[in-house]
Amino acid sequence: MATARNSRMQRTLNDLTIRKVRIDDIPDVYKLLTANRPYVGLNSRYTYYLLARDFSDTCIVALDRYRLVAFSSGYVPPSRPDTFFNWEIVVDEKYRGNGLQKKLLLEQLRITRAEYFEGTVNPSNHVSEKNYLAIAEMLGAKCSKSVLFSEEDFDGDGHEAEVLFRIGPISLASIENIVSP
Repeated sequence: MATARNSRMQRTLNDLTIRKVRIDDIPDVYKLLTANRPYVGLNSRYTYYLLARDFSDTCIVALDRYRLVAFSSGYVPPSRPDTFFNWEIVVDEKYRGNGLQKKLLLEQLRITRAEYFEGTVNPSNHVSEKNYLAIAEMLGAKCSKSVLFSEEDFDGDGHEAEVLFRIGPISLASIENIVSP
């Protein structure tokens, strides 16, 4: 049964529209984030409006017809213009397990033309860790891990450590071979 579901969903994923986020997407982005807690963190709506306004070139959404089913935010740090940093990604529960997270991240790498990918993962988030390692393998790039912020950095508020994954160098040709514009 799971195989039939995954096959059916995979056909649907091929028909998704992936585009840059817009300010008018934020109510649906926020609903998606809220509906998928604790799978993903939740920041203020204001944060997401700012992302849509100031980082729309690097933040994207996936739509199944008119329904927003995924959101991925990130930016190019001013001090590291060769790097794309993925800040947050959420995929609707019904669309998980079919490669959508990887597809979004690869699209962001294509858009930014970054030589390096960075993102943080909590130690309990095995899915994102697996996806980051798979992306490194797909791109034929090295992947290093280091603690960016420890649990102690969060003053004992229950926040897990943030482990930084750094992938690269990445060739534009390897991204173009995987992602079609």
